[in-house]
Amino acid sequence: MTDPAIVLFEAAKALIDYIDKEYVFDKSADMGCGGFDTYQSDAFHDLIVATQNAVAQFEATRQDAQ
Repeated sequence: MTDPAIVLFEAAKALIDYIDKEYVFDKSADMGCGGFDTYQSDAFHDLIVATQNAVAQFEATRQDAQ
């Protein structure tokens, strides 16, 4: 049976990798003339950074245990 913590770790890592690779944004602003600008809100960015740090820390702990 797979450890639920490992499943969560792998899912979180895949999600963060996808967000980085595909440039995912949660906000947009109308620039006028039909244009718009997309960006990450501070809250979304902070969550991404916190998750990246948690994933890296968990991964380092796993490697140390092996």
